[in-house]
Amino acid sequence: MRSKRLFLASSVLFVLVTLLFIGSVGASSEMWSQTYGGAGSEAAYALVETPDGGYALGGDTNSFGLKWETEGWLVKTDANGNVQWNKTYSRSIRSLIVTSDGGYALTGSGLFVKTDAYGNVEWNRTYSGVSLIETSDGGFALAGSKNDDFSIVKIDASGNREWNRTYGGPEVERAHSLVETSEGGFALAGGTIVSEGNGYRAWRFWLVKTDENGNMLWNQTYGHANEEAYSLVRTSDGGFALAGTKYIWDPANLGVGNYDFWLVKTDANGVMEWNQTYARTDGDKAHSLIVTSDGGYALAGESYTETFGEGIEHDFWLVKTDGYGNVEWNQTYGGAHREVAYALVETCDGGYALAGYTRSYGAGSTDFWLAKTDEKGFIPEFHPPHICVGSPQNKTYTTDRVSLNFTVNEETSWMSYSLDGQDNVTITETTLNLTELVNCSHYITVYATDMDGNTAASETIRFTVAKEKETEPPPPPATSWTTTAIAIAVAVAAAGAAILLYYTKTKKQNKK
Repeated sequence: MRSKRLFLASSVLFVLVTLLFIGSVGASSEMWSQTYGGAGSEAAYALVETPDGGYALGGDTNSFGLKWETEGWLVKTDANGNVQWNKTYSRSIRSLIVTSDGGYALTGSGLFVKTDAYGNVEWNRTYSGVSLIETSDGGFALAGSKNDDFSIVKIDASGNREWNRTYGGPEVERAHSLVETSEGGFALAGGTIVSEGNGYRAWRFWLVKTDENGNMLWNQTYGHANEEAYSLVRTSDGGFALAGTKYIWDPANLGVGNYDFWLVKTDANGVMEWNQTYARTDGDKAHSLIVTSDGGYALAGESYTETFGEGIEHDFWLVKTDGYGNVEWNQTYGGAHREVAYALVETCDGGYALAGYTRSYGAGSTDFWLAKTDEKGFIPEFHPPHICVGSPQNKTYTTDRVSLNFTVNEETSWMSYSLDGQDNVTITETTLNLTELVNCSHYITVYATDMDGNTAASETIRFTVAKEKETEPPPPPATSWTTTAIAIAVAVAAAGAAILLYYTKTKKQNKK
């Protein structure tokens, strides 16, 4: 029976599995993506950056077990996403952490496993959870759902149960995320169904705060349509931030709406301070939230569009905000079919790593997908080129001959520029030499197409030409009557002197 073979599959032959599952979709030292999978289907739900700069992904697979049964799968990579080792376990993995001793702890449905640094089982217990933390006393806490209620199981460092609690009302509650509070208690977030009393029932964000023994201190709900929180973080001011999905009704058609990312910020008592929604397509769901090193937030999940006749297309979606939830940038990643991001970390080099699954790069089945970005969420293979024109906005030139330099971050098949809205001029160099510019403000935009056919435009640069007029010979100075009179007198005196000299010479000659 399957229950008697718990963790029996944890010694999958590494060489055989490696030959089966490793795939690559582009790689570099800073920005890359990698897929991992076998002949069946895999999905990654948890991700951590490891102390050596690599990554560990946890999820499930049915490629390597007996009779195509679903098992837990842990994959360890180096900093470039290359597999170093992998292990399978008899239950799916939903949460994964690096423990203080350098090993791993992982949990899922009916599963809690403590391993060494190479994924070898040290001990295991039959606890269930979808969110796992190592507590300040060296033990662990698991959050999940039990009998349609939130639940927490607290265990010591050896896996012995210390206590468990459930929280809920007459409706259904689903817990998704757990954190330890600064006082040693816990906060867990998810969704609860709320009945409006008129027959209308809908999901709401639900946040529960407990003491160190799991006794509820308070709880708060947020939302008014259909909302569910999938990720919870503590904030530096002692409050909390929750991310998930929110249903937005179409005001023109109240029977239709879309799902958006939803970010809620609360104070230490769970009172909402602000909230923000983020929409890209027909449906967006945030599965993971982190506080970034600059005090802002990053949310990762899925963005999907229903295309007539072609089904639904999903992509990874990463949104970066400031400390008040205002968008700084966002990026999407994906192929022609389906990608869903469940886990997100900020990496030691200031970039981001996202994990989930993809259906776009296999033969119909899904694979683990790990994507590594730079600090702006950039991965070249999923984006058009980035163009930067080396000229500040609103610069003034005193010449009609202006040179501008620009850079493109990848190889191009075509480049051009447009000056003052005119037709594009094809260029082959990254220096623009503009001549015979008239005195006024000018606007220039540079365009580039990469080798994959992606085209991008630079920021439009405004500059001004204020060329000085050419120097002309000065006009003759104005004259006055005094000056004229003096000139005439001098001329008359000179003529008189000449006549006198001529008369004197003639008289002398006659005497001789």
